Amino acid sequence: MRLTIPNPLGPPLTFDTSNFSHLSDTLSASLPSGWHRRPHVRLLSLFLVVLLVFAWRPAPPFPPSWKSEYGAERALPQLNGVERYGEGREGRYVRFDVPVETGFNHQLQRILLHHHLAVLGNRSLAFDPVVIDDTWFSFRIFGWPWRSAKIPLSAFVATTISGFEAFYQAPRAVPSPYYSSVCPSWRQRTYTLKTDSTPDGELELPADGQARLHQLQVLLAGSDDGCIRIQGEVFDDSFFDSHGPLDLLETFVTSPVMKHFAFSPTVLSILNRAIPSLAPESSLYDLSRDSRMWSSSPGRMSGWKHILAMHLRRGADWEDVCDEKGHRAAPFVGFNKYAPLPGNENVPTPPETVEATRMGLYRAKCLPQVLDIIARARRMRKNHPLLRSIYLLTDAHGPWLDEVRMWLESEGWDHVWVGREDIYPRWREREVGVAVDMEVARRAGVFVGNGFSTTTSNIVVLRQRDGLHPDLTQFW
Repeated sequence: MRLTIPNPLGPPLTFDTSNFSHLSDTLSASLPSGWHRRPHVRLLSLFLVVLLVFAWRPAPPFPPSWKSEYGAERALPQLNGVERYGEGREGRYVRFDVPVETGFNHQLQRILLHHHLAVLGNRSLAFDPVVIDDTWFSFRIFGWPWRSAKIPLSAFVATTISGFEAFYQAPRAVPSPYYSSVCPSWRQRTYTLKTDSTPDGELELPADGQARLHQLQVLLAGSDDGCIRIQGEVFDDSFFDSHGPLDLLETFVTSPVMKHFAFSPTVLSILNRAIPSLAPESSLYDLSRDSRMWSSSPGRMSGWKHILAMHLRRGADWEDVCDEKGHRAAPFVGFNKYAPLPGNENVPTPPETVEATRMGLYRAKCLPQVLDIIARARRMRKNHPLLRSIYLLTDAHGPWLDEVRMWLESEGWDHVWVGREDIYPRWREREVGVAVDMEVARRAGVFVGNGFSTTTSNIVVLRQRDGLHPDLTQFW
C-alpha cells in the first residue's frame, strides 16, 4: 500500500508502507536542500511522519484499537445518568488489585471471583482492562507484529457490561476510569492485606476459601464507605495452589456471576463465522444486548458432542514450568483439583515417590508427547463413540504441531482444527483467540485439559456450571 503525507516544505511525500526501510531515502529526496542543517524543521517533519503513521493503523504491524469495545464500556447506562441504587457519584463501589502481565486466564479467574464478591457485598465492581504488558505504550513494541499491551475486558467477556446485576438489586459494574472519577482519594477507604511483604496490613484473610469469601462479603456489605479499595491479591497464587478454590467451588458455580457468564460478542461473532464448519447443525449465537442481559443463561447453548477438545501447552518456558512443578510435587492449579475429574487422582505424588518416577509422571501430565496425544484421542473415541472431530487448544506452532495434526488426521478423524490456524487466523482476532478456544472447549463433548494450566481451570468451572458429567472433563 502507498501512503501520501503532506509536506509543508515541498511536494507531498509518497512511499510504500510495505517497505519502511526506504523511508529515510524518500524523505531526503523529497525535502528541500539544506533541510538537514535546520534541526527544528527536521524534527517537525519526523513528528508529522510519526503522527500520521500512528493515526493510520488498519493492519499489522500495528495492533487493533478496540475502539468499539472501549466505546461500549464508556456508553454503559450507569455511567450516563441511568442510575439505580448504589450507582452514580454517590454509589457503592469496590476495586481489587489484579496481577498484570500474567496472561488472560490468570487474570480472569481472579476477576470472576472479585465480581462474585462485589455482587455478594452489594457493590459495583470497578474492572480494569486485561493487561498483557505493563507499559505506558498502548502496544507491545517488542515482537512482530506489534500486540496490544492492554485489551478491554469487554473484548473477552460480556459479564461486566451486560447489566445482569439488575436481576439481584445489585449495582452494575463500571470500568476503572469511571471509578477513579467518582472515587477520588479522599472518598476511598483502603484496606491493605496482611502478607509477608505488607506485615502492617489491617486485613488478614483465612486460608479456607468459603471463610475468605464470607469475611470479605461482611466487610463490603456492612461498610458505610461508598468507595472501598482492596490492596493486595485477595486470591493469589498460593490460594490457587491450596485447597481454597475447592472450598468455594459449589457456591461459585451457582453464583449470579457464573450463571450469567458469557464470552463477548467479539468472541462469539468469530465463532458464528466458524459454526458452519465446526458444528453445521448448531444455531448461531444471539449477539444482541437484550439477549446477553435478560437471558438467565447467556451463551449456555447445547453442547457439541462430536468434538474432542484437547489442551496442549507448549509455550517457550512451559517445559521449565513443568519441571518446576515436578521438583516440588505441586498440586494441580485452582479448580482442576476437583476430585471427581479423571486424571487428578495421582497428583500430587506421595512424598516417598522416587524422583525419576515423579518427574516422569509430571512431564506426562504437563507436557504430553505426540504418541501420548494420539493414544488418548484413540481411547476417547473408543469410550465416547459420538466423537468425530478434534479441536486443539494450543500455543504451539511449527513442526511439532504439524506432526501432531498429521498423525491425528491419519487416524481417520473428520476434522482436526487448530484455533489460531483454522478458526481465528486474522491478526486482530488472535488477540482474543484464547477466549474462542475456551468457548469451544466449554461446549465440546469431551475435554482433555492440562491440570497445571489456569486456562483449563477456568474451562473446568464453566463445564461444572453447565452440569456436565465429570467423566467428560479429564486431564492428561
